[in-house]
Amino acid sequence: MAGKESDAHAAVFFWGKQGGITRHMLFSEFEALLDGLVALPDYNDEDAKAAYVLISRSGKLKAIVFFQIYFDEEGRADSGWNIPVERLASISGKGPDLGGGPIRLSCRSQCAINWHQNDLWDPDMTPGSNDFIQVRKAVESNRLRLQFESEDDDVPMLQSVEPPVIEEVALDEDLDKNKRLKLARVLKEQRLRIRTLESYRETAATDSDREQRIIIHAYKNEIQSLNQTIEKLKLQNEKLLEKLSSRNEQFIDLQDKVSGQSRLVEELEEKLKTAKADERDQIERQKLDAELVLLREQLDRRDLDLAYRDEREEQLRAELDELKETQDASGSDQTILDKLKELEVVYTAYHPGVGHVTMTTTEIREYAKNPTAFVAAKCFVTEEQYQAWLEHFENPVCRHKSSSGGPCLAAIEKVSSPGDFELGVADRCARHKPEGFD
Repeated sequence: MAGKESDAHAAVFFWGKQGGITRHMLFSEFEALLDGLVALPDYNDEDAKAAYVLISRSGKLKAIVFFQIYFDEEGRADSGWNIPVERLASISGKGPDLGGGPIRLSCRSQCAINWHQNDLWDPDMTPGSNDFIQVRKAVESNRLRLQFESEDDDVPMLQSVEPPVIEEVALDEDLDKNKRLKLARVLKEQRLRIRTLESYRETAATDSDREQRIIIHAYKNEIQSLNQTIEKLKLQNEKLLEKLSSRNEQFIDLQDKVSGQSRLVEELEEKLKTAKADERDQIERQKLDAELVLLREQLDRRDLDLAYRDEREEQLRAELDELKETQDASGSDQTILDKLKELEVVYTAYHPGVGHVTMTTTEIREYAKNPTAFVAAKCFVTEEQYQAWLEHFENPVCRHKSSSGGPCLAAIEKVSSPGDFELGVADRCARHKPEGFD
């Protein structure tokens, strides 16, 4: 039965934006989606993560193809999508054992058809968010109402015969063979996980580089714009200085005229005191004309004084704007961080025990001060406990010290999660564990 592909069930599972499988459908329903008969508004204008899953008649997973598909603004699938998921499911290499023997797996790190590699994605194998486990649970939940048969239905009846005599040596060989098979399977799963993590790291690095290039380009454009504004303000300031200099000369000339006219009025007043009757009318008219000219010049002086004051205010305002622009162009760490926060830039770092950690602009300051303490808090352990677990994770050996002071260093089982690590217990071999702990 294992070799009958036509007897298997084919399904497609979709992952949501926040992670986790959110939609189940038969492959026939997925084909209707490709034909444009239905739409998925949940995935408007985005690349959705999905998996083509082949399930045996007994409900065991046989093959998984992790692929991506784009949906337009109306939630309709890309009409040009042409990934041969059925073909990939039949020719792909082995993957992890999900309860029915090693599955056939196709993902970005393991793709039998090279030119479709970028159309696939690597599953997360981090404990607690393992995509393989999510697929297995989705199959076990059987929301698609698939009809499964008992594994014993296809087993032929055997005639009753006497059991053959098995040599003890043959049993030992079988045990050794089973151990070798299990070890090979574990090694293959670990290699797959390493390739997946490397692919995640490369993708994250590429995305980070692209985001940094976009940010740097935006800053360069902003600096160029600020420099142009500064040059414009400088030119405006120079023109205002020239204008003020001209106004100052006009003001001095007018002041001289006012002084001369004032002296003329004083001289006419003195003449009136000694003038004859027939001369007084003419002198008074000259005096009135001189006073009128004086008043006009004083008024012009007042207007010029007001204009000078307005232009001086305008010059000071331009100098202030120029100073502000210069300060903004020079920038500071706080200004850059605030700008990155406005752009909603996120930061990603990888640490054992927690995987890829995404941080906001606010969290990056805390991370930069003490990365170990930050990651320990994400793992819900103390910094000392995380540091001790990290030493154990990188070198899982017994750390019990004998009376001579030397450590035991016997190989022990690795604890994959900091929260499950207990100092003095998990880092001890069976011979040196405290009493009461297996």
